This record gives sequence, C-alpha cells and structure tokens, in this order.
Amino acid sequence: MDSEIEQQEAEEEQEVSDPVSVLEAKRTQQQAILLMLFMIVGLNSAWILAQSQTSDIEVNRPGAGQRTTHTFEVPDMMLMSKDVPVTMDCEFTFDESKEANNSNVSWSIIDGRGLKIYEWTGEVGDDCGAEFSLNPGSHRVSTSIPYAITAEQTLHMQVWKGLSKEGHIIATVMAFLFPLPAILAAQRRASKAPRSVPLARMRSLEDWQEIHREMEEMDRTAAEIHDLEPFIGGTISMEQSFTPEPVLQDKAIEAKDVPDIPEIDQTELIEDMERDTLLGLEDPLAADKRIRKVGDIYDLMKDD
Repeated sequence: MDSEIEQQEAEEEQEVSDPVSVLEAKRTQQQAILLMLFMIVGLNSAWILAQSQTSDIEVNRPGAGQRTTHTFEVPDMMLMSKDVPVTMDCEFTFDESKEANNSNVSWSIIDGRGLKIYEWTGEVGDDCGAEFSLNPGSHRVSTSIPYAITAEQTLHMQVWKGLSKEGHIIATVMAFLFPLPAILAAQRRASKAPRSVPLARMRSLEDWQEIHREMEEMDRTAAEIHDLEPFIGGTISMEQSFTPEPVLQDKAIEAKDVPDIPEIDQTELIEDMERDTLLGLEDPLAADKRIRKVGDIYDLMKDD
C-alpha cells in the first residue's frame, strides 16, 4: 500500500514538473532560433565583407621604371571557373624633367590565347580607369607609354566576387544547420511532455497537495486522541486538542496522599551478604492470590 502511494506521489510530481519542462524546452527552442537568425545575418555580413576585399597587382608606378608589358594570373576560386571582377586604376602624367613630343597613350588586357579582352586609348590627363571581368588563367597588360610620360597603373581583383551567390547559400545553410539539433531536441522534449496540464492547474495541484497533507496530520492527531479516550474517561474534540485550556489555581488537581515508606534497617542484610548467604536477597512479600489477571490490579486500585 505504501509503495502504491509513493508511486502515485511520484507520478503527481512528474505531472507537476511537466509544465516546467515544456517552458524550458520552449525557451531553449526560442534561444536556438534567435541564434540561427543571428548566424544567418552574421555569416552573410561576413561574406559581403570578404567579397569586398581585393587582391592588388601593381603594373607601373612612378620612380620604379616603366613596363610596357606585365603578366599576371587570375585565380580559379573553388575550381568553379567563375569570372573575376577587375578594376584598373590608371593615371598618365608628364615628366617635368623631360620634354614630351606626344601625348597619346593606351593600354589593353590580353588573355593567354592572345585575345584582347579590354582596350583603352586617350591622352595624358584623361580618366583611364576601367572595370571589367576576366576568366581564370594567365593574362597580360600591354601599355603604350611615349617619351617623357609617366604611368601609374594598379589592378584590383575581387577574387571572391564571382562566388557571391554560392557564398550566400553556403553561409545560410551553415547558419541553419548549426542550431538545428538544439531546436529539434527542444521540440521533442516539448512534444513528449503532456500538454493537458497548464501552469494554473499545476499551481492548483500544489495547493491541493498542501491541504491534503494538513488534513492527514489532523486525522492522525484525531486518531491518537480517540485511542486515549478510554484511559481519559471522556471525549476530546479536535478544537480542544489544539487549544489547551489554562489551568486555574482554584481548580488545580490535588494529588493523592502517598503513604510514608518506612525505613529498612540494612544492617542484617549487609551482615548476611558478608557471610555469603542469600538470606538478605529473599523477598519477604507473599503473592496475592486475588490477582489472576491485569484487570484485577485496576480493580484493587479502585477498591483502595
């Protein structure tokens, strides 16, 4: 019987803790979803920043000698053969220490097969910058620089720009998969917990269990008082058991007169013990033949 009661109480405690488990599972799920959103925004922002980074190639600069031909390599990122956006920063100026006889300048981009990808022609002082895309592979810059003219040319390659769409897809999938196990685990915990026990019912159940424990204590107290009624000679109510009445001095119970016990001379007993005899240990009292059961003792006490 006790084991069944303990098992029932354990089941009730489990039912009480189920709403708490549901709340914790929902809170964990919400945190995982927020983490997913944060990772989606963060990884895609990081990818946008990575795309903006450039790989710079210096073709010509003042004071370093002028090159009419410069070969460079366009990398094949992730081996996907994507075109790479390239920007040419260019400026042609006259050398003040020399006298120029021609102001016409030009430059062009030629791939490994000899095909001209891009060409610019103009005069000194014109805007010679340009933007174009190049396939992965070997390329060269061919520049026409007349006497007494200085060229400054730099190529800026955005090597990751060609994989912009693929990078955003990978970043989003990574941000989705990383917190997904936590979301699924929290959803399983929430689905396993019974949803028929709301939080208000849980609190009502706690109040009812407290009242039940108080009633059990009162019942045990009443049972103990009922067992003592034959010895007390009356009935005691529950209110009387919990509120003791003060005892007045004029109604104090007087104890019965207790007869004086005569003093026994132990001289002879000690002498007998010194002589190693049992005379001093023998009981001088005789058995009362009127006592045959325990009830006879109470009857004799009442007669006295």
